Amino acid sequence: MPDASAKPNSNRETTRRQLILAAEKLFAESGIDGVSLRQINVAAGQKNSSAAHYHFGSKGALILSIYQHRMENVNRRRVAQLEQVKADGREQDIRALVEVIVNPIVEEIDADDTGGSYIRFMAQAMGHPQLDLAVLWQQEHSGGLAETIALLHTALDSSVPRPLVGQRFGLAFEQIIHSLADREKLRRSAGNTFEVDAALFVNNLIDAVAGSMAAPVSIPTREALDRIKPG
Repeated sequence: MPDASAKPNSNRETTRRQLILAAEKLFAESGIDGVSLRQINVAAGQKNSSAAHYHFGSKGALILSIYQHRMENVNRRRVAQLEQVKADGREQDIRALVEVIVNPIVEEIDADDTGGSYIRFMAQAMGHPQLDLAVLWQQEHSGGLAETIALLHTALDSSVPRPLVGQRFGLAFEQIIHSLADREKLRRSAGNTFEVDAALFVNNLIDAVAGSMAAPVSIPTREALDRIKPG
């Protein structure tokens, strides 16, 4: 006997997806503060003017839903790549771990025509007051990222003090997101005549991030760290 609840649930998920993709595109193009929930409803083809509010409750919750929607795919790829790194015995290889962070994001960008909106939305959201990065990294599909960060801490433990690893990763993550968003913006620019080789760009970005994560700690930085250590 057919499940009577299946169709309503399917319709609900379809509507949520339409709203998420419409919001992501508008946020990418106009900024988070430049877009209203009403505009998102219209762009998603919703006749109900309160559809976005009904499904998400607030713009902040919608932002988290966009992140989770994308992270389901990103995390699945990241976990698979991380398992391969571990199978190859490369858990101490800083560049390999940075690849695990960067490559799944690039694959999501390049997966279909909506990927450009995803990375440009992330660049808009990174510094927005409604988005707490610590909250993002605790979301449902963030397990692969959390494990990769833990492995980075272990790999760098003998050369970089733990508080600096966390700070460096925060800086590196911003670099990754904004660099990939800039690449997408350049690719979509109507007047652009400069062709960016995707493989070269991504590999150079990975090199730069790996280098910054493993960079020697200077004497002034160690002195500053010692001053804030308790006791």
